[in-house]
Amino acid sequence: MKKRKLFYCVNGWVGLVGVIIGAGLLAFSVWYLSTTVLLDINYVRTEATVVDFEERRDHIDGAYRYVYAEVVEYEVDGEKYRATSTLYSSAPNGNLGSKMTVAYNPANPAECFFPSSNYSVVPVLFVLAAGFLAAGIFCLCLDKKEKRMNKYENAKFITSAASPSQFLKTDKPIIAISGRSNVGKSSFINLLAGRKQLARVSKEPGRTRLINYFDYGDFILADLPGYGFAKVSKEEKLKWARLLDEFFAEEGHICHVLALVDSRHEPTADDIQMVEFLYSKIIPFTVIATKADKISKAEGARSKVRIAAALKCGADDVILTSSQKRTGLESVIKRLQNVITYGEENA
Repeated sequence: MKKRKLFYCVNGWVGLVGVIIGAGLLAFSVWYLSTTVLLDINYVRTEATVVDFEERRDHIDGAYRYVYAEVVEYEVDGEKYRATSTLYSSAPNGNLGSKMTVAYNPANPAECFFPSSNYSVVPVLFVLAAGFLAAGIFCLCLDKKEKRMNKYENAKFITSAASPSQFLKTDKPIIAISGRSNVGKSSFINLLAGRKQLARVSKEPGRTRLINYFDYGDFILADLPGYGFAKVSKEEKLKWARLLDEFFAEEGHICHVLALVDSRHEPTADDIQMVEFLYSKIIPFTVIATKADKISKAEGARSKVRIAAALKCGADDVILTSSQKRTGLESVIKRLQNVITYGEENA
């Protein structure tokens, strides 16, 4: 059984440390604020005189040393009160008769504390706490996002089919990938798996002449032969066409199709024919516009509208992707999860 990890990557641990430090600083800030600044608002300040020094023997750095704190006396309504500073030092601060400021409780003058000159540290602590918390939460979100985007990292190749008798029989939903020979299907398969070598990427288009099946855990991915490659013989093209016809002919065999097109260009006649075929067979599909890193964001937005119009689908059914920058991966995974969930509910 695979050991479950608390976090997916180092971002999670950095985030956890950031949140712990931020929470600690925030707790200390609140404590310091409530025991000094807020008390100072309701307490009354008055001048006190150092009348004595309290001596205490402490164990410091492996040796016993004496430390000292001031004992002060202050007067409220003619009655004198004494208090001892909570701050000890290696030598007495000041001299007998020197003046200090104390803040006492009007309802109980014997209750007092020594106001600090370091109140300005409170906003600094709050800023630091907020910074660590924000950075920690951000890193935790990055870890969670990275985990979502690597959901299919354990994907594996199963088998290839050259004829209907070799079509994979499985209880898992099958999602097919279609597209031109050079549209980047292998790169997309690797992008989805978060790995570079799951599907072989070739510089020579038209090499995929079989239906290749990959197990992505929640579903089976069927990589269909690329269409529109001119160097293939007419007989070979007809053979591929028959194979695809028989593949889609099996009722309930496919639950969804990812139709890949090149985001840089208008959909080709073959792309349009493929989508029209899916419409005719009433097979749900999502258009994946690949190679989005080759165009600007503005061009990508225009490309979505242009592709949607050419294929007669909604712009929301077109997802821009890039195998280089992992653009659109999260949207594709979300769409696949919706497809799988919908399929299970209607099974």
